[in-house]
Amino acid sequence: MTYQQAGRLAVIKRLAGWIIFIPALISTLISILKFLYQHSEQNKGINAVMADFFHVIIDMMRFNTSFLNVFWFNSPQPVFDNGFFFGNIGFWIIYLLIFVGLALQASGARMSRQVRFIREGIENQMVLERAKGTEGISRPQLEEKIVMPRHTILLQVFPLYILPIIIAVVGYFILKLLGML
Repeated sequence: MTYQQAGRLAVIKRLAGWIIFIPALISTLISILKFLYQHSEQNKGINAVMADFFHVIIDMMRFNTSFLNVFWFNSPQPVFDNGFFFGNIGFWIIYLLIFVGLALQASGARMSRQVRFIREGIENQMVLERAKGTEGISRPQLEEKIVMPRHTILLQVFPLYILPIIIAVVGYFILKLLGML
């Protein structure tokens, strides 16, 4: 793949990453808010004050974000009663799409940086080639020699493999501390 093609692919990867990341993040946050809303009605005692607070805040959010009704009505509500990981597959798939989007965006950003570096290197090399006169190589000949490596999102180790686990564990402990699990 030429560096021009790599530059276009980098832009496409970055856009696709953001297009996947933003709806998945909104859907996951709304799913968690729906879970908190459902469990805010079941508490008694001192936890009832905090649960009422969550209940009111989530009601206000739902009322003031009517433009997100698609997410409020269609986001899967997680069910953690049967176990933390096997409650709702739809929720976990959307949760993982957050990190796929981040990995796509990171891969596109890396490709973009490499293309920018190569473009600057070509400009520098062309200055040297012009100084050689007629025996220097032309820009198209120089560009033909450049082969860009393929970048896969599977090599994005931290955003794709480690970060989802860290956030799920932190979320589990927060929900356990709040008494929601």
